[in-house]
Amino acid sequence: MESYTPNEREHYEDVLGGPFLMELVHMMKLPILEIKVTKRKSGFWGVRTKIFGRKEDPRTEDINYGTLTHDCDMGMNTAVHDAIARLSYRHRVELGTHYFGRLGWKKPEGAHILLIDEQKVNFSPVVVYNQEGEHYIKNLQMDLLSELFENDTLRESLKTEKLKVANVKKHDPEIQKLHQDLKSSQAMAHAGDVEIQKLKNQLLELQGRHRKLRINREYLAEELEKIKPDQKKLSDDEDMI
Repeated sequence: MESYTPNEREHYEDVLGGPFLMELVHMMKLPILEIKVTKRKSGFWGVRTKIFGRKEDPRTEDINYGTLTHDCDMGMNTAVHDAIARLSYRHRVELGTHYFGRLGWKKPEGAHILLIDEQKVNFSPVVVYNQEGEHYIKNLQMDLLSELFENDTLRESLKTEKLKVANVKKHDPEIQKLHQDLKSSQAMAHAGDVEIQKLKNQLLELQGRHRKLRINREYLAEELEKIKPDQKKLSDDEDMI
């Protein structure tokens, strides 16, 4: 059985969002998390994630969660994205104004946080935008899982139909009908694969856009820090005048 378990910092260098996750883990003084991706007999990939809690004060519990995906890389990307969202929410007070504290949030148990209009007023536009982005990503993930399970059911149905055809004698009058049912099942399975690929591409594109947005925010934050001393000097000069 094919499996992959990244548990070292360098393992995350080429994963989408991996370097950001390692930065967040280091900032919060947490052990490197463990993500295990295993290919199942059905062809799908099972992803199990364990985020180790903090042993020193303030103590935090481990976070364990899992999902099912059609592709190994996508499974890793999704697990990393979820880990960043859950850790950003858990440590939002400690992170304060750091850009990690303004990313999209998920509760440690995985529940999505959808801000109501009254709450949006109390958060910055960046937080609101990211949280709505999290909601959109969550819907894409649920649609993808739904397609995977439906496709799995279709494959089982297809396998059953094939067994029926193999056991029916050639002169049986029902054989033509079984052939037609088989073709219909194959067409439905193919349509499911196409829809899964479409959802996968949309999810990867959105994650890429979020990654660029995080990099831009970090750059803007650095530029702001550079400008502050000049603004203070200008204010002091005006006071002297």
